[in-house]
Parts: sequence; C-alpha cells; structure tokens
Amino acid sequence: MTVNAGRFPLVLLPGPDTPAADVTRLVRALPAALGAVVLRPAADAAARDLTELAGGLVRQVRDAGVTGRFALHGWGTGAHLGLALAGAFERAAGHAVCTTLFVSDAVAPGRAPAHGPLTQAVRRTVTESRLVVCAGPVPGRGLAPWSRHSTSGTEFVTLPPGPRPTALASLIATRLLSTTARAGEPSTVTGVTP
Repeated sequence: MTVNAGRFPLVLLPGPDTPAADVTRLVRALPAALGAVVLRPAADAAARDLTELAGGLVRQVRDAGVTGRFALHGWGTGAHLGLALAGAFERAAGHAVCTTLFVSDAVAPGRAPAHGPLTQAVRRTVTESRLVVCAGPVPGRGLAPWSRHSTSGTEFVTLPPGPRPTALASLIATRLLSTTARAGEPSTVTGVTP
C-alpha cells in the first residue's frame, strides 16, 4: 500500500504467528488519518541475518511511498524487527525517523529463550523512538526491559478485555493523532513515563 499525502504512515510488522485476521481488523479500525502499510516479514525472520532483514524492510517501507517520519507497530518477532527497522532508519538519517514504536505480544529482546539470531542481534539496539509496550488484560513477564531500548521514554499499557484490534487502534490513534495533527511541529508523544 502506498501512503497517501496527508496521512501519517503507520508501518505494521506482524510476526509469523500473528493471525492475518487480527492485522486486517486493526487496519479497518484505524482512523483515516493514519496510512497503514503492512509488511509481512519472512516466516523464518527470527533465524535470519539482521542486517539483511533490516535492509529489505527499509526498501519495502520506501517502496510503499513512506517518506519522512512514521510510526511502527510490531507483534512478536515483528516488534523485534520494528526495533531493528527504527534503528536502521535512525543510523541512516542521523536522527529518529520512527516517532513511536508500538510493541504487542513480545518480551524484550534477549529475554526470551532461544529466539534465534534476530533477538540476540537487537538486544543491544537502542533507539530515539518512543516505545509503547502493549499487554493484554494479564500482562506477561519480560516486558519491563523494553525500557532499555529507548532514550525517549517507554510507556506500558494494559489493554482492556474485548476485541484487541479495536483497543490497539484506539491506543495508536490516541498516541499519534494528537501529536501529528499540529502541522510543522516535530512529533512528540505525551503522557510517556521515562
């Protein structure tokens, strides 16, 4: 999907175990002001070379018409890829291009047993992007270390019971649209605890 002018890009990185229906429901629940770009990393992404993966994802983001700032949402392995992608854009530009990285269904890199080379490679990645770590009604273990991966603060959010894509869409819209609506101002995320 190519992002239309005037819509803030939201790159979605589902993990290999993320049901396609969940991604579709999230895209449908997002407000029109957000331009969703869905990337489907290879099923074996967790076992592949991080530099190769990040380079391929950077090309996919650019091919989708994303220029300038954007936000990311990753599920599971997709969250780890999102961290790698945010870091790759940051290194290339010399500053944060990804304003916010939303994380769902993923323990912090290096905290999960044997997730392969990807998890080990991103465990030292630190970004200037703000992190919003989403957990279900019963938060899992291993989420707190995500705060080590951002210099701009990390917010931990417990999603309410019920349709998860709807809750995620509401959270994403609340965090992004209040900050991107001010034309010409740099994006910041309010209400984030450092």
